[in-house]
Amino acid sequence: MRKAFSLIEVIFALVILGVISSIGSSIIVQVFESYISQKAFYKANIKTELVATQIVNRLTYAISTSTISKVTDRNGTWVHSVPTIKDTDWIQLKDLLFGHSEFRSIEWIGYDNDSFSATNIPGWSGVGNYNTSTRDKLDTPGSNLTLSRDIIYNLSNTEVDMNTNSLNSVAVIFNQKYNYYTGIKNYSPLCMGLMNYPLIPVADQNSSCIFPVQRNSDTQLDFLRVNEPKIITERYKLAWSAYALVPEDPDGDDLWDLFLYSNYQPWNGEDYETHGTKKLLMHNVSVFKFTKDGGIIKFKLCASEDIGETNSTGGAMPISTCKEKVVLR
Repeated sequence: MRKAFSLIEVIFALVILGVISSIGSSIIVQVFESYISQKAFYKANIKTELVATQIVNRLTYAISTSTISKVTDRNGTWVHSVPTIKDTDWIQLKDLLFGHSEFRSIEWIGYDNDSFSATNIPGWSGVGNYNTSTRDKLDTPGSNLTLSRDIIYNLSNTEVDMNTNSLNSVAVIFNQKYNYYTGIKNYSPLCMGLMNYPLIPVADQNSSCIFPVQRNSDTQLDFLRVNEPKIITERYKLAWSAYALVPEDPDGDDLWDLFLYSNYQPWNGEDYETHGTKKLLMHNVSVFKFTKDGGIIKFKLCASEDIGETNSTGGAMPISTCKEKVVLR
């Protein structure tokens, strides 16, 4: 009766166990690598979706004639001519081709949707009575401007107060059937203060088609610049902030940080670089392209997520994902 294995049997068993262990370890490595890749892709995909949704939510309330793009450098600084702004320094979004390069930023004035839709009775109705309004005042029946004042005051961290005559003022822009605001001049970003900049002479700055206002009562706004000509119409928008989406890449690796600027007022001579509140939306943005077609804003956002792998030359091999969105207004 056999009491032990022969040497050949032991060696054969060891060989089989070695083969099995090598196959098993290879499978474990492949599963782990697949898990790391899928986790990075999922993380990048979720981040990109969330940021793209935030951008859509912001741009949904852009005043259509205010959407522009400026030539910016890798530090997010507007590259422009001094002392006169040239047409090559900026472009309206509707005239921008999707495959742009130097026009990296989006800037716009957003109307106040928060107090407009906060309750069944809107904070500001968007309706003006041009029969009783004058250069000094705007009658806006159906409004609850006390509510608007309180909401804007809180959202702006007490920096914008409709009850006082201050630099941080709410502004009104009127909707024109033929898109004119004095009879001969078109509404455009040029007359909304969006070309203002500290180095530009005051005489060359222009905010003549957007009008700072102060609350007089629940249904009446007083114009702060009473002597300016105005065509008061039945429809208007109330705004208290401009916004800018600006990518920055100071180290020049073509992976950008995308920032959102807010809480600045071009109609009062403010710009996003000097006066805006800066918030980081996303790291490692590889593509940020946009255009506007028939009132619909389209953009593409791509981002990368590092998984620690390198190629044959030692370069990083990140996971990338892209989102394309349209902003229906």
